[in-house]
Amino acid sequence: MPAIFVVLMTMVCIACYTGQTFFNKLFSMHYKGPEAAATPVYAVLYGALVSAVTLALVRFQLNPSRETVLLGCINGVVLFLYNLGMIRASRTGPYAFQSIVMLFGSIVVCLLFSAAYWGDRLTFSQMSGIAVMLIAFVVLNSGGIDFRGVKKGYFFWVISLFFTNGIYGVLMDAQQRLYVQERNEMIIVTFFSSGVVSLLYLLISQRERSLQAFQMGRAAWGFAAGSGLCAALAVCMLMALLTYIPSYILYTVCNGSILALSAILCRIVLKEHMTKLTVAGILLSAISIILLSI
Repeated sequence: MPAIFVVLMTMVCIACYTGQTFFNKLFSMHYKGPEAAATPVYAVLYGALVSAVTLALVRFQLNPSRETVLLGCINGVVLFLYNLGMIRASRTGPYAFQSIVMLFGSIVVCLLFSAAYWGDRLTFSQMSGIAVMLIAFVVLNSGGIDFRGVKKGYFFWVISLFFTNGIYGVLMDAQQRLYVQERNEMIIVTFFSSGVVSLLYLLISQRERSLQAFQMGRAAWGFAAGSGLCAALAVCMLMALLTYIPSYILYTVCNGSILALSAILCRIVLKEHMTKLTVAGILLSAISIILLSI
């Protein structure tokens, strides 16, 4: 594929993931069901939509190998554990710190695994770009870090986010390296299995309130649908891009760009205040992307 198309696809992928993040934020703001059920409900709808849209895009033609099914099911459980960690961590401590650790996991775990198992090596410019982006993550989120009132178990769930976010990326990358022709099957199995596990968790945790959890208002339904559609398109492009861009580079560029664009979008649409740290983080993200592109 020509380099220009890879760049354009990366930009569209980032735009779709930014849309997913923004719609997710709007969903959480407008959700009217039981507060504790918001994330599992979103995870169920998210998994169902991503797998259904991907299935429609391939015209319902699937032929996954047993290896892809196994990798997809394992990754579906990992994705569920990631969502569970997000729920528990956000209830017990500062969201900003868990965001930093989560984003570090998506880059560092993939980077270490790629170097140790696949033998990938970084140039000085790439190492510098990743280091600058990690600093940008801290700067963008540091304003919201306050450990006062942290509850028991918070740091356990934060550490679980580091590993689950990283393992998710490792498994997606591994499937692409080994069974590139089955990328759509991997997406469908991963998100469908994650949706099923999330539904079981919802039924067990909410019991008689499970149906009530889906009575969340039209706006929340619309934002959940928008987030799922954006995610489906983003994941499909991400899997295709893994053929051309190393996972640790792609995840660094995507995560940094999504954070920066989300901050800008919240400032423009939701009129949220943009601090000097936010501006500095956005500038560092831009510098990192330039370094990674050299």
